[in-house]
Amino acid sequence: MSATASPAVIPGLFYPDISSGQGAMDLSGLHAVCIKITEGTGYLNPDYTAQVAKANAAGAFHFAYHFLTDDDPKAQAQFCFGHLGPDVGLMVDVETETITGSKPSLQQNVAFVKNFRALGGIVYLNYLPQWYWHDVWGGPDLGPLKNLGLALVSSNFASFATHVGWGVYGGWAPTIWQYSDSVSLHGKTVDFNAFLGSGATDVPTLVDEFKSLVMTGKINGQTWQELATSGNQTLSEIAAASHMAPAQVLRTTAVHYGRYDQVMHDFLDNVFSGQIEGTASVPAGAKLWVLK
Repeated sequence: MSATASPAVIPGLFYPDISSGQGAMDLSGLHAVCIKITEGTGYLNPDYTAQVAKANAAGAFHFAYHFLTDDDPKAQAQFCFGHLGPDVGLMVDVETETITGSKPSLQQNVAFVKNFRALGGIVYLNYLPQWYWHDVWGGPDLGPLKNLGLALVSSNFASFATHVGWGVYGGWAPTIWQYSDSVSLHGKTVDFNAFLGSGATDVPTLVDEFKSLVMTGKINGQTWQELATSGNQTLSEIAAASHMAPAQVLRTTAVHYGRYDQVMHDFLDNVFSGQIEGTASVPAGAKLWVLK
């Protein structure tokens, strides 16, 4: 595995997504992998079974993804479910199909999720690049997807150190960030994704949290949300309302976004320098990552 696969200074679970382009590649050393199973209403990844076997041999948690097209979403759900079944978690992949030019709509995305679940399928992850949301969909509110209990997987191939992949769009904060499409893994070039979870630093906890997210849409029974401060609550009051400790709010916010926004940064700087009391209200406009 290349040293670029998982930034060593960042706690989190880093994993690839693969398709037939990588074949039955070696997956040793991984803790999780996402494997393409279907596309549209007629394509089945010919290497899926072999890739699952490689994941199992490596002891890596595996789940699948369906490449959504602008074909009938109900028919796509039936096709995908017919091959995946009810026991493996699924991610919906929404982007332009470069060969056919297919561009599935927001409505088709929603319909696929609803139909797949109606069949008994498990789907809680939705890959939707910010560029697609903005350029193809026109930047709509993503409430119709968010309200289905889905977790957003963003895509931005800037340096991981920029943290840009954690930015909110359409009123939805990403839970996973696909930060590269060019990581070298056992001689293959793959996409790589980051999941930071609750901020845990030990791998077993992160894997358990990730499995829970993929299979239930929650991190071990908990759901998270972005909170914009109103200016009339202290950090302790905000934490109490979220059933968290103040230190945990600070930690999960720093882990999720990679840094504090300017409002929160300035507030903490003033507290730590003694210019204001720690019991002062957090100014309006700060973004915090808290339990829902």
